[in-house]
Amino acid sequence: MQKYFVSFIILTILFGCKNTVPNIIGKPVPIKNKTERIWKQGWISVEENRIKDSSNLIELPFILSKIPEIKKDSGIPILIMSGGPGNSSLSMANGIVRTKWGKKKDIIVLEQRGTIHSKPSLICQEIDSLRIYGLKKGLYGKSLDSLKTIGIRMCYERLTAQSIDLNGYNTLESIEDIEELRKALKLDRMILYGISYSCNLMTAYAQTYPKNVEALILDSPLPHIVNYDEEAFRNIDSTLMKILKKYSGDNKLYKAWTNYISSVKDSVFKVTYESKVYNYTKSELIDVVLLKMSSHESLSETTTTIKNIINGKHIGIKDIISYHLEPSNQALGMRYSLWIGEELSEETEEIIFKQEKEIPWLHGYSVNDVSFKTAKVWKVNSIYKNRKWPETYYKGPVLILSGQFDPWTPEWYGNKMFQYLPKAKQVIYPEKTHLPGFTKTGIDDINKFINDIKKN
Repeated sequence: MQKYFVSFIILTILFGCKNTVPNIIGKPVPIKNKTERIWKQGWISVEENRIKDSSNLIELPFILSKIPEIKKDSGIPILIMSGGPGNSSLSMANGIVRTKWGKKKDIIVLEQRGTIHSKPSLICQEIDSLRIYGLKKGLYGKSLDSLKTIGIRMCYERLTAQSIDLNGYNTLESIEDIEELRKALKLDRMILYGISYSCNLMTAYAQTYPKNVEALILDSPLPHIVNYDEEAFRNIDSTLMKILKKYSGDNKLYKAWTNYISSVKDSVFKVTYESKVYNYTKSELIDVVLLKMSSHESLSETTTTIKNIINGKHIGIKDIISYHLEPSNQALGMRYSLWIGEELSEETEEIIFKQEKEIPWLHGYSVNDVSFKTAKVWKVNSIYKNRKWPETYYKGPVLILSGQFDPWTPEWYGNKMFQYLPKAKQVIYPEKTHLPGFTKTGIDDINKFINDIKKN
C-alpha cells in the first residue's frame, strides 16, 4: 500500500505576538499511515502556558486524513480526540476512517498536549517501574500504594527539573490548541467528536468558538458541571445493580456480591501467573467485575463472573495481574495535572469519604487513580485561580450517545449536557456500556446525524 507523507511548510518562525499565525513544523508524525488516504501531517507549535508573559513552546502532532474530492459529501472535516484524560489520539487516524461515517469525511486527529506522542510527553515511567517491581515482590494494598506515591513524586520532580510547566496542561489550554490548528489549516468550520473526557473539551471549545463548529458528537460525555469523584461510587453501585437485575432477574445476586466483598475486605489471595505467585485483594476482584461492566461484548457476563467469584473461582484475576504488569497506556503526568487542576480543585474530600461509607462494599477501593493524596505530591494550581470556564450556550446540533449500563459516565451525565447545549439530542443504547458510538448501532446513528446536518 502506498503511503503518503505530505508535510506542511513552516508558516512562521516564532510567535511574534499572541495573534500570529500558528507555527506548523513540517515533519512526519510518529505513526505510520496504514490507510489508502493522503495524510497532511505535521506538528503545531503552541505556548505551554498562555497566561504567562513568557512561555515554553511545545509541539503537538496532528494528521489531516484526506479523501479524494470526488467521494466527499461535505467540505467540513471531523476533528476527533481521545479521552482519559491522558490517552493518545494519534493512532485513531488509521481506524476511524474505516467507519461508515469516516469513509466519506476528511478526518483530523490532534494529539492532546502532554499525551504520549506530544513534546513534551508527560509519561511517568517511574510509576510503572515501581508498580511492576512491587507486584513481583509480592506487595499489595497500602504497600503497593506507597510505592506508587514514590513514583509520582519522582516523576513530578523529573518533569519540573526539565522546566516543564505542569500548570499548562489543562482543558482551557487545549481549547486554544484546537483553535490554533484550525487557523493553521485554514478551516472555516469543523464537526467535533468527543470521547468520554474529550466531550468536555469539545463542548468547551464549541462554547468558546461557536461560529467555528458545525456540530458536536459526544460519546459518553463527562460534563464539566459534575463532580466526578464525589459521585463515582454511587455511579458504579447503581449501574451494577441495574446490570444484575437485568441479567439475573432480581436483586439477590447484588446482595450476595456485596456481602461477599464485605466479608473478604481484609483477605489476601494468591494466584500463580507465568510461574510466579502474586498477592491480590478485594480491590482486584472488583477490577475483574468492572472490566466486564466496561465492555459491550462482556457486559452480559457480569452475572456469571460474580457467581464464580462468590464460589471461590476467581476467573479473570490473571487478566488484572497481567494488565498491572504492563506499562500504562496513558500519559499519567498529563492526567494528574489536568484532573488536579480542574476537577479535584472543585471537589471536597469529605464528600468523597461520606459517599464511600454509604456503599460499604466499595470502601477502600480506588475508583480513580488520581486522588487528594496524589494532589499533595503533584502540586499544580487550580485553573480557576486565573481563568474562567466558558458558560455560554452552544446552539448548534449535538448528538449525545450514552450507554444504559455505563458505570463511568452514566446516562444521567448525558442529561446534564443539555444545560449548555439546548439543541442536543440524546440517544441511550440499551444493554450497552461506555462508548456506544463504537458499536454498529452507534456508528449508524452518527452517520445519520452527519447526513442530516448536510441536509439542513
